[in-house]
Amino acid sequence: MSAAIRFFLKRHQGIYAWLVCALVVSALLEALSVGALFPLVAEVLGSKQNDSGGRVLSALHAALTVSPVSDPVLGAVFLLVALVTLKAVTTLCRDYLTAAGSAQVVCEVKQDLFFRLLRAPYQYFFDHRHEELSYRLTSAPQSLGLTLLLLSSLVSQGVIILAICALLITISWQLTGGLMVIGGLLYLALRNMAKRVSHVVGRQRTSALTREIGVVSEYLAGIKEIMTGGNGSRWLDSYRKEGDFLRTLYVKDGLWQSVPGVAIEWVFFLLIGVLAGVQHGMGQSGSTAAFPVMAVYSYAVYRMIRALSLMSAYKLRLASQSSDIELLYRALQEEFPEQKTSGRKPVCFSSSLAFDNVSFRYPNRSDYALRQVTLAIQRGTTTAIVGQSGSGKTTLMNLLLCLYAPTEGRLLLDGEDLSDYDSKEWLMTVGYVSQEAFLINDTIAENIRFGHAGCSRADVEAAGHAAYVDEFVRDLPQGYETVVGARGMALSGGQRQRIAIARALVRRPQILIFDEATSALDEVSEAMIQRAMDELKNGYTMIVIAHRVSTVRNADRIIVMEGGRIIEIGTHDELVASRGRYSFLMASSLA
Repeated sequence: MSAAIRFFLKRHQGIYAWLVCALVVSALLEALSVGALFPLVAEVLGSKQNDSGGRVLSALHAALTVSPVSDPVLGAVFLLVALVTLKAVTTLCRDYLTAAGSAQVVCEVKQDLFFRLLRAPYQYFFDHRHEELSYRLTSAPQSLGLTLLLLSSLVSQGVIILAICALLITISWQLTGGLMVIGGLLYLALRNMAKRVSHVVGRQRTSALTREIGVVSEYLAGIKEIMTGGNGSRWLDSYRKEGDFLRTLYVKDGLWQSVPGVAIEWVFFLLIGVLAGVQHGMGQSGSTAAFPVMAVYSYAVYRMIRALSLMSAYKLRLASQSSDIELLYRALQEEFPEQKTSGRKPVCFSSSLAFDNVSFRYPNRSDYALRQVTLAIQRGTTTAIVGQSGSGKTTLMNLLLCLYAPTEGRLLLDGEDLSDYDSKEWLMTVGYVSQEAFLINDTIAENIRFGHAGCSRADVEAAGHAAYVDEFVRDLPQGYETVVGARGMALSGGQRQRIAIARALVRRPQILIFDEATSALDEVSEAMIQRAMDELKNGYTMIVIAHRVSTVRNADRIIVMEGGRIIEIGTHDELVASRGRYSFLMASSLA
């Protein structure tokens, strides 16, 4: 975990350098504030100044002679209040720097993680569970923030222990040495035991929280089917199970964090009591001069024990956060393939888009999804791709959308390798409509605009008109400003698809891809979408992927795929006449 912590601390070395200075000054003032009790108690009791308390206490007592207050008791009060005030100011500075550094690091880490998701290859989202990615962006960064706060507090208490220990040594190095040896051995024994427990608890908590997020995500994703099926109790039971497990972990972790501090405090004060009893038996406790020293020593030991107790709790809490820190560290160290940031020349689709002997195999798969596909799509034409599930249609489009790169072969744009162009610039020339329209919980206008700030209201309405969105928008009280709800739940499937088409059109693309855009719709909705597609044929190069032959019969050319290969090419009439695979698809339930 140390390498991971150093990685995050390096992000703001300046803030943490000032923080270290504040920690040291605050710890020194803490020790001096404890020592300032000596002159106050001594003056109240009327004890004579002597060197029995060591140099530091004697120096603090001697400081009363230069106090602006003539009365020695009031002078001692003034000295104590002044030191405590200075300590309070430096403590506030310390806490501010701690909070500022932690908040800044967490904010940057979350933004870096999300930026990396934008750069991640498409396969990455298949290799990682969505709840795991959600956990990385939400809960894990909060653990990082807590870790940085705990680390600062841990160092702070450590420096305070050193400062008070130095004060105790100046009073009695023999007694202090004995206490340190006994207390140190006890602390190490208890800490190692509790640390193992906290580390295991931390890993179990991360796993349980990830599963809990998964339960919620799954429930929200399938809310319609769950509600209509009336089986929401299954998700409630799962959520309760994870919640009960997390509650047990929190109780166990909290209990073990308290054990070392409680045990150490008990042993320390037992030893002080024994030593005081020994001194009393030896007749050394009757001196009034010894009481202020004993009082300061006992209070200093108490402060040190309190610091040790806090330090122990902080270290155990750090151990319980270690799995999240390692998770973030690994996530920020993952290597992604380099993406092309600029092309050799602007993208211009003027004649043809071609697949040149393209084969493709998905990562961690031995079989090929595409095998030696050669296909040319001419500008201004409509090309339909049909075939049963698993035939390679979607994989072909995934390559065209730069979600994957060919394993073998090339994609050519006007005869030049598509990989030579900037993928983002290329995708701006493509309008894509999928089987399930993704809508955000915003207005219809914003769903059409979909983040393209340069699209005016006129552009939005023009695209809506071309996609027949205005046919149902005119009946809505707020028109294009109607909020569609989460995932467009306020709209029908056909209405969502028309918005998706309008979204593709508002980009003013050169190529329109319809990927099973009508397969999940009823006949009326399909007819509406089909009419919109037919009217768009003359202005765009269109690629239509479909199961239903009825969707593609008017295409200029139909590509029939099977087993990752192209097995037939022709118009609807030509393929029907050939009585091949296309005819079978027409006659089957897919037609």
